[in-house]
Amino acid sequence: MSSIKSSRLDIQKDSYPEQLLNLMTTIGLSLPQARIYLELVKVKESTAGDLCKATGVKDSRIYSILTELEQIGLIMVQTSIPKLYMVIPLAEGLQNLQERIENNFNQKKDALKELNLRLTPLFDSFVSIPSAIALIVKGRKNIINKIHYELSKVEREILIRFPNYKLYFEFEPILLELRKAGISINAGLCQMSIKELREKSDRIPELALTICQRCCDCFYLMIDQNYLLSVSNWHSPNVYAIWTTDTSLLNITTFFSNSNVVPETNL
Repeated sequence: MSSIKSSRLDIQKDSYPEQLLNLMTTIGLSLPQARIYLELVKVKESTAGDLCKATGVKDSRIYSILTELEQIGLIMVQTSIPKLYMVIPLAEGLQNLQERIENNFNQKKDALKELNLRLTPLFDSFVSIPSAIALIVKGRKNIINKIHYELSKVEREILIRFPNYKLYFEFEPILLELRKAGISINAGLCQMSIKELREKSDRIPELALTICQRCCDCFYLMIDQNYLLSVSNWHSPNVYAIWTTDTSLLNITTFFSNSNVVPETNL
């Protein structure tokens, strides 16, 4: 951390600069900790009793707060009778505070990862979704993340229809991996998208793609005939998806897919 030059603080008794207090509480100090620290900045050194009088902190709490500030690395204590408390030089104190903030942040990140690992099996095992419920997923990035997440859980088969060949190529690697793992893949593009693929792209799909008769800007994914995710318009800035286990919608999608195939053709 670069050295910070301290300016003279005009701090009157029982009157602390509100901006300084706000900054100190924003970075994680409690209001009593901030008041005591600023008082020590003003007087340079003080006893616990005098700090109680100057800050209004109760004497039953003063020693625990001073210990906390010492552990953070903002103040130090001189062993005497009575003990004297004083601030650590600014650059050193702020460096100690920064390290503490970073350590706390890393601990919270690690705890979040651990929480995800521990909660995932609970959600997968015990959280059931009624068949009529639908989950709305908003935003293209969130939708793609949801698709990848659900694909990671497939057990038997996938029915997937793409609105354009570019989106197909975006998902082709993971579909190929799933096929290697023994998952049945039924992927399809409409006739117009197949035509565009042949005219504009040098890539050849590695999957045998089903050719669909009717074209639309829709995407849908059915997993194990139990879960359905459908997206109405990929080009809309407010694109959203519906994720559902509704049996009627699953049956309609299956019927539509079977009836929308160009007979005896695939790519």
